[in-house]
Amino acid sequence: MKKAFKFLKYLLFGIVGLLILLFLFFYVSNRMFIGSQDEEFTSYLDNNQEIVSGQIEGKLFDDRFYDSQVFLFGEVHGFAGNQEMDLNFLKYLHKNEGVRYYIAEIDSTHANKLNQFLHLPSKDLGLLKEVVTAIKRRIPQQSSEELLRKWDNIYDYNQELADSLKISVIGIDTDYDDTSRVVSRDSTMLVNFKNEVNRLNLADEKFYGLFGFYHVLQKSASQGKTPFAELLMSSGFKVTSMVSFTLESEMYLPKNPQFPTPEDEKIAWVNADGPFKLVKGIHDFEKLRPNSINLFKLDAENSPYRSSEKLITIKSRLFGESFSAEKGTATTDYFQYVVLLKNSKALTPLK
Repeated sequence: MKKAFKFLKYLLFGIVGLLILLFLFFYVSNRMFIGSQDEEFTSYLDNNQEIVSGQIEGKLFDDRFYDSQVFLFGEVHGFAGNQEMDLNFLKYLHKNEGVRYYIAEIDSTHANKLNQFLHLPSKDLGLLKEVVTAIKRRIPQQSSEELLRKWDNIYDYNQELADSLKISVIGIDTDYDDTSRVVSRDSTMLVNFKNEVNRLNLADEKFYGLFGFYHVLQKSASQGKTPFAELLMSSGFKVTSMVSFTLESEMYLPKNPQFPTPEDEKIAWVNADGPFKLVKGIHDFEKLRPNSINLFKLDAENSPYRSSEKLITIKSRLFGESFSAEKGTATTDYFQYVVLLKNSKALTPLK
């Protein structure tokens, strides 16, 4: 009996020791991948930052930005702050660049319903809820109370505008019921976008839209897949890409058969500094204010990101995709602006 007890004690100590070693290995490995703060980068970021509160000031935008025809904002789905920033980008671009067309990661059927809602003389929240509920079939993490409130807000904003200035939606994604993938989803989105531009005679218009992170990259990131933004540029469109990262934030993860989900469907372990998602160079942003939305310009002439692979070198340990820059490219070849969410709440499941 004593021998059995002694064996169990050593076994327990061995298991605990192994767990501690695994934790230390992952901690050290994560820190080495992300890297420590670099004064050259932190100094640059201090001088190229805008804290966004209520609206975008636009002090970081230059001639290259305004010369673009398509503005894309890429997110990891599930963070509430991205819906707020999406609305900020749309309003700023509408007021300052006359952007009236929101290109969306939804199909044409639901885009038409969203347009119907936006242009009704009186608000039909039932119709809006139908669209937001349907989005769950394609992007479960985006179907939320915050998404509904965003479009409710856009409706109110539209009501103040002349008909010729009102915002409309162009849905360019594949049909929700179409499971056949003869060509890639990004290629389909490009074809659908170009078809709508031609059909509606919008060649001289500018466009803005929110998409999943990978779709807005202007070059492939060792995936063998060409992102929507890169396809747009290959077709002659001038594009500005903006991407979002998070620190100390919660993500909405609906119940699903692939991953264990907490009862409240909120997780806090897929931020850019780990433990299960790692973005090289993210520690350069550690001085951010709590509960803040921050916009950074990466492509100024003196930017160290013009010759760096920080922020585009990404490792995912559990789910999502890992990225690395193509040989001979730098961060600003993929995107030009970064939104950093600090302490963002998770999206709220639609009731």
